[in-house]
This record gives sequence, C-alpha cells and structure tokens, in this order.
Amino acid sequence: MKKTWVKREHIYYVPFYKQKSKMLLLGIFFLGIIFFVYQAVSIQASLGRKQTDDSKESDADSYSIQDVGIKIIRGIRLFDYDSYKPNFEGKFRCLDGTLEIAFERVNDDYCDCFGDGSDEPSTNACNNGKFYCKYQKRHITGRGRDVFVPSSRVNDGICDCCDGSDEWLGTACKNKCL
Repeated sequence: MKKTWVKREHIYYVPFYKQKSKMLLLGIFFLGIIFFVYQAVSIQASLGRKQTDDSKESDADSYSIQDVGIKIIRGIRLFDYDSYKPNFEGKFRCLDGTLEIAFERVNDDYCDCFGDGSDEPSTNACNNGKFYCKYQKRHITGRGRDVFVPSSRVNDGICDCCDGSDEWLGTACKNKCL
C-alpha cells in the first residue's frame, strides 16, 4: 500500500462547535419527546383516578377525596383551596383580607368575615356569602364562570345546584347536571 501525501490546505476538518451543537439539539429533541410521553402518562393516570363523595360522614361541612386523602371544605372553589388552609399561626384570613380569625371558627355557623362571608362557605350564616356548587361545567381549556348560589340558600330544602351539592342535610336531590 502506497502512502499518498496531501497538502494540509486541502483537508477541511469539521469544526468542534458544529458537532457539539448537533449533539445539543439532538439531546433537546429527545428530552422533549420524553417530557411529552411523561405528560401523556400522567394525564392518563389522573383521568383514571376516581373521586368520591362520602355524604354519610360525621363532619357534614366537608367532604374528602378517598384516593388522595385531601379534605376539602364543602362549598369552596378549588381555586381558593389554598386559602382555606390554616396559616403558620393556625389562623384563617378572610378572602378580602380584612380579618384573621382562628381556623376553628371557619364554618362555626357565625359570620366573622362581614365583608365577603368567606368564613362560612358551607353554612347559611352570612347574608353575602357564596356557596360554590360541586359540579362546575367547564370548557376543555378550563375556562368558564363559577356556578354558585347565595349561602343563605344552603340546606333550605330546595335543590339549587344541579348536582344537589347544596343540600346534604335531609333533602335527597337528583343529579340533573348531565
């Protein structure tokens, strides 16, 4: 085998930064594919989870989701869920921010937050309070207005929410949402 000598000017090396950028873009592409697969699997898992409402609980002011172990106060929006947790001092702040009360005084059938009635979502103690129905019809994007009834109509014997979530003490309401 005979050696052939080539002048140095005629050899073109692929610069290192081009190889590095190709590998970086390839890595980002595969990472994106892995991310989308993960999202698809997690959405499928969350859609398959069953949420139940035990209305035969001893505590009539709240219901729990059995699979997750979360206790949600009846009549609040899920958007306000974090507001209905006690803060580090064990207190509840009214949603309009005017007053802080002890968390034990939430749903005690006495209106402490006079401005918005947010401390009594499950009772009819506040005249200006709002009870948010459990069934909220939403667009697939999550947009839509919240369906609520005045809290003075909670447990009055008349089914105001289409799913009957505003009547849990004695009145059996049919689910007319579907």
